[in-house]
Amino acid sequence: MKTLIALIVVGISVVVLGASVFTVKETEQALILEFGKWKRTVTMPGLHFKTPFVQDVVYFDKRILLLDTPELIVITEDQKRIIVDAFTEFRVDDPLKVYQAVRNVPGAESRLSTILNSNLRKVFGQQAFKTALSGERKDLRKSISDSVKSEAEELGIKVVDVRIKRTDLPAENSKSIFNSMIAERNQVAREIRARGEEMAIRIKSKADRDKVVILAEAEREAQKLRGDGDAEAARIFANAYNQDPEFYGFYRSMIAYRQAFAKENTTMVLSPTSDFFKYFGDLKGLKK
Repeated sequence: MKTLIALIVVGISVVVLGASVFTVKETEQALILEFGKWKRTVTMPGLHFKTPFVQDVVYFDKRILLLDTPELIVITEDQKRIIVDAFTEFRVDDPLKVYQAVRNVPGAESRLSTILNSNLRKVFGQQAFKTALSGERKDLRKSISDSVKSEAEELGIKVVDVRIKRTDLPAENSKSIFNSMIAERNQVAREIRARGEEMAIRIKSKADRDKVVILAEAEREAQKLRGDGDAEAARIFANAYNQDPEFYGFYRSMIAYRQAFAKENTTMVLSPTSDFFKYFGDLKGLKK
């Protein structure tokens, strides 16, 4: 009988001891609740004790957690629909606040998802369609992140970062939007091409006009140079003639002979006493 009582006492002691001890891992933090009311928060890892059957332990992960929300359709300021895909990184900063507000981490994720979607709709709803789809989203992301952080702090959640993975058009709107963008780009291309052709015509007209002016000036200069050359040649010939008129007459006759008899079978009908034959057969004409 004593042995049985001893075994019962030992068993009860083991159960009581087991109910009195709990372990907190390095990645965890715990709340000690007594009849549902908070008694203390344990953040140090290791073995800890609590009042058995009276106090309960609620664990919270203290690592940075990732919340990847489903794609969200938002309406921009100019009433265009776009798809926004975002995610946030967070951690439980105050487990007591989280417990009081949403009870546990899944509840925190659900509430944080609502906060994130609400701020995505609000911020993108204040932006024009082109701005929302542009690559310059730094200011938008900061605005969303600041709002989400502010609301999450009230729940005991610290938001580390908010990222926008993608902004895109809904499938049903993509084709019409793309066609509109293509038509707009084609219109711009036609305008640029028309301006280029107009500029080309102006440049060509100016080049043709400059060509006419340059050729006219060149021809005028050539005529002037040719006239100056002829005048200089005439002056030289005149000086040469005045220095020895007889030799000059002989030289001119030799040139005339060469030109007259340059071709074979040349027939000439002239008087033998013509001046043309002055130096032809009689060299006495060279003597003064």
